[in-house]
Amino acid sequence: MSLSQPRRPTVDLSSPPPGSTFGPSQNKTELSVTINPGQDSPFAPLTLQTNDIPGLRRVLDQCKRLKESFAAETDDDYDFEPFGWVGPYIAENALPPLLSPIPPDLRKIKKPMHARLSPASAGQSGNDVSDIEVLREGWMRTKVEQDLYARSEKASLKIRVGTFNVNGKLPSQDLSAWVRGQLQQSPAANFVPPIKEISPLSIGDTNRNPIEDGMETLDLNGPSENSDSLTSDIASVATASESAASTVVPVGTQSAKTAVADTHSDVYEDPDDPDMLALGFQELDLSTQALLYSTQTTREDAWCMAVFAGLGEKAVLYEKLVSKQLVGMLLVIITKRRLRACFSEIRTSSVGAGIMGIMGNKGATAARLLFTPTPLAASAGDYEGKPTTLTFVNAHLAAFDEMFERRNADFHDLSKRLQFDSGIVADDSGAGSGNGYGPVTIQLGIYETDALFWLVRDLNYRLTLPDGDVRALLQSEHAKEENLTVLRTSDQLAFAMRSNKAFDGFIEAPITHPPSYRFGVGLLTDGLGYNTKRKPAWTDRILHMASSGVTAKQTTYTSHPTITMSDHRPVSADFEVEIPVVAVTEYETFVERIWRDVSSAEYVDERPRVRIGPTSIDFSKVAYKRPVERTILIGNPGKVPCAFRFIAQTPAADVCPSWLRIEPMTGLVLSGEQAEISLTVYVDETSAPQLNMGVTRLEETLVLHTALGRDHFVAIAAEYERTCFATSISWLVRLPGPVRELKSPAADLLPEDRGVNAPREIMRLVNWLMSNATDIDGLFLTRGDAQLVQQIRENLDTGADFTFDDPDKNPKVALAFADALLQFLDSLIEPVIPTLLHARCVETKSRDEAFELLDLLPVVNVNVWISLTAFLHFVGQQELYKDKVERLVAAFTPVLFRDDLSSPISVSAVGRRNFLRYFIG
Repeated sequence: MSLSQPRRPTVDLSSPPPGSTFGPSQNKTELSVTINPGQDSPFAPLTLQTNDIPGLRRVLDQCKRLKESFAAETDDDYDFEPFGWVGPYIAENALPPLLSPIPPDLRKIKKPMHARLSPASAGQSGNDVSDIEVLREGWMRTKVEQDLYARSEKASLKIRVGTFNVNGKLPSQDLSAWVRGQLQQSPAANFVPPIKEISPLSIGDTNRNPIEDGMETLDLNGPSENSDSLTSDIASVATASESAASTVVPVGTQSAKTAVADTHSDVYEDPDDPDMLALGFQELDLSTQALLYSTQTTREDAWCMAVFAGLGEKAVLYEKLVSKQLVGMLLVIITKRRLRACFSEIRTSSVGAGIMGIMGNKGATAARLLFTPTPLAASAGDYEGKPTTLTFVNAHLAAFDEMFERRNADFHDLSKRLQFDSGIVADDSGAGSGNGYGPVTIQLGIYETDALFWLVRDLNYRLTLPDGDVRALLQSEHAKEENLTVLRTSDQLAFAMRSNKAFDGFIEAPITHPPSYRFGVGLLTDGLGYNTKRKPAWTDRILHMASSGVTAKQTTYTSHPTITMSDHRPVSADFEVEIPVVAVTEYETFVERIWRDVSSAEYVDERPRVRIGPTSIDFSKVAYKRPVERTILIGNPGKVPCAFRFIAQTPAADVCPSWLRIEPMTGLVLSGEQAEISLTVYVDETSAPQLNMGVTRLEETLVLHTALGRDHFVAIAAEYERTCFATSISWLVRLPGPVRELKSPAADLLPEDRGVNAPREIMRLVNWLMSNATDIDGLFLTRGDAQLVQQIRENLDTGADFTFDDPDKNPKVALAFADALLQFLDSLIEPVIPTLLHARCVETKSRDEAFELLDLLPVVNVNVWISLTAFLHFVGQQELYKDKVERLVAAFTPVLFRDDLSSPISVSAVGRRNFLRYFIG
């Protein structure tokens, strides 16, 4: 941008006309402004002239500000507000985000709405314009789901997903249990007959896999109508130095390699049969050559043949949709033939993450496809449905126990590098078509989908417990369910998800099957068949993530121990994906209608207004784990949409205290409408410790901020009733009476040297159980009735007598007392055995050593320990419990030796149980 002053007009110095005065021309100063769009722009420079110097100065100041803001931007979001008068024109022609052909990033929309907004506090609003955009998009998605999807027809797509590390082997067993979920058979019954007859006298031939011999005589790579060089696109050049190998797969024809006969009219199609199979293989080829140069598709063809053979007579109903291979990783997607026309825009991708971070021995393959269901009443010619995007990832991460952080890093690396070519030309790629490379297209990440199944892979996450612990827990015939819980607690992937180090936002169903790795043969195996040189682990996992517009219900999650050809056991999971059936025109019309209501919310001149009621809420009495709910209404009496959010009082504070829950914390209200906000006081183990030791009067002020408007305030008050739960043993023994009678913890607690020997509450529970429940079956092994447990807790807090009618005739009462004791011990701030002593307890080798170690405990902890273990010893001597002592030990160990879930290192679970067993017997 440049400025210049045009040539001034000539001044007439001759005598002035009669009646006038002599002087120069009265023309104002005029400036020319030339705007040059740049050398690469096809537009010509623009020259403007003005004599409004103050107005020009304001324009130049704004241009300078915009230029500096643009230079400082590091992402797509802008941190400045455009001119107000431009906004309505921009909004009118803007494309609603919901009409974009690219789904939003799942990681973004899975975050709570308030976590996606700009930082703000009372009196210091954030970026209200960008917040309005986020809230508006969330409001529109909710409206689509509640008003459009809820009344639409639903299509159910049954997907069976499997993962199998084949350890370089070719198929030699029946895979029907894995691909069809048939009842388990003995391994011998699952052996696949050789393709080529083996002579018992051909000693040399018996050293080779008969499948491999048979493959040499078959040509499965012949020409086909749809060349599988495109559908497979085997990226077996192991360097894989490109960020991602992405392929677009043609749609409409079928490969000769996967074609099956059309004569399947007599084959019954069971409604429970999967509509789609997504199968991931790892370590398909372990040869050195596979890391150096491309290989043929022989191994892929062999495993595809074995999969179709496993489908049995149902194989004629299916066909291979797409496959993607990178060295030893193979992803194969098979679908029912009648659904073939519902899939489109099938794309694949692969990246290497192995040796030097790029080799293909580790990495991932992925497939992305659109599924468009058709309503039953629609005809094929006049219906265009809204498609749903499904993405599948098959990954193989770094091995070995100590490579935990490397596996997390590999996950994040693959999340960034796995991309698909969308085929959509980027807006700024117009010049690219003239340089010989064609236009630049938008690349899609794996999270830009409606449902992501990162579930066909060898994740290689291990167990942190010692090897001996893992094998002992697996081989124990007692307390199998409790043992499985202990193993899951020590799982590295579970820890990575808890600590948000990897797979944040993914869902994994509870694991109920034994570890799928590592099995062996011969002398180097234990009693369960696991290799004695490698610790068993759940290395083969299936996780998923879906948007709120798609329901992905997992129905099974299991391994298949009868398939024994590899050192891994295959794992499978079944999903029922419910997809709304909506026509594109219906969807677009609905979105455009609601878009008109909110499109210019941030650009209107009128300030948004809200009416809140009530602004003062008293929850009255609140107690531990007893939720109390109130509601407030937010009305919009103004003429413009109003976006609101709850914000913190100060920048360093939380929006609300830990004992209060607000739902929803954000929202958008149209003119003349209102929103209901639920406020719930719920005191749990996290908030109770602080409340027990503080004042009982709870008061808080909530700040509700309206975007581009002002702040509003809601006063909250409640009276907290203290509880003996979620406290410490050392604090309980200093209580002068029931905890509910404590007025001031700072002044009323007894001196440390005058406290009781053990908490009264624990002794009351133990004494009642000893007197009334030793002949009741299921103590500590069956959960108690929640209302009865709450009543028992109230009696403990108030000091009231236990009043239960005929407890001897009602076993539910005894089970509730037992459950209350376990919950009480589990809620203690510090476990009975302090965390610092867990390792010392594990090292004890005899009962005498165990008793000597008690000297390191505080006296009150020793008294609690002796009382509990003496009672458990007595219960274990009863006839009902002689074969359940191990289950009692398994039930009490996690609460007496509570695990530190924030630590990646686990202390021996077997050692802690042995320590407890020294006292129980």
